[in-house]
Amino acid sequence: MFMRPRFALATRSLNQPLRAALKTAATMQAVKGIRIDARQELRASEMSQTGKRQLLHLLREYDLQLTSLSFSARRAYYDPVEMDHRVSATREAMDLAALLQVQHLCVRIGTLPESPESQQFQVLREIVNDLARYGNHIGVTLTIIPGAEEVSVIEQFLGQIKAGPIALDFDPARMVASADELPSRLRALHSHVVEFTARDAVRDFSGGTEETQLGRGEVIWDELIATLAEADYQGWITLLRTEGESRRQDVENSLRYLQRIFGEF
Repeated sequence: MFMRPRFALATRSLNQPLRAALKTAATMQAVKGIRIDARQELRASEMSQTGKRQLLHLLREYDLQLTSLSFSARRAYYDPVEMDHRVSATREAMDLAALLQVQHLCVRIGTLPESPESQQFQVLREIVNDLARYGNHIGVTLTIIPGAEEVSVIEQFLGQIKAGPIALDFDPARMVASADELPSRLRALHSHVVEFTARDAVRDFSGGTEETQLGRGEVIWDELIATLAEADYQGWITLLRTEGESRRQDVENSLRYLQRIFGEF
């Protein structure tokens, strides 16, 4: 079993302005791709053709590939508060992805409702189908980031999205609170997984999760990486750190940690 990993870095991990973050990412030899936050780092409304050329020039200069964009909403997509604004902002982020010729927009849409008969499920199904239809038109795949929902709930929801392409970003840190072992979740969902976010976490007393430095949480990385290889995953492994006082050092340590594990295969 052999897998040649391709590492990307979510630039917001560095907590630097985008230009500086690109320069920093270029110093990490194993990092060949980047993921940019389409809400905090770059916005469609601010991206002109000149801005596009400047960004692509920087990427070429630093020998980096823009692998995906991310977009985070403050509320679940079925929450009625500012729903129209949330959907409109997501479409703008998809427009930005299309402008930059990036196929995947990684989005957290909220905890998936269990019952297809619930109003939340029906509202979410309609919204995501509309976004998938739009993505199909412009060449961008809406790539949702599930949490600790049961695999059957995730598969049930994906089966309801028929208007356009839909895919998953597998983020272990969002799943450690689930009842399932992470390798079994990955095996069950791997045919939908096009992005993999390398992030670690521990469960807290409230049943939620708290992010940790990779390798210090509850994710058993050697088993999960072995499952990635078993599934013949061909996508990027994107390092993300959203907390902590030494994020750059944490990312570099995470990179070395994963490289050691991959070296065992």
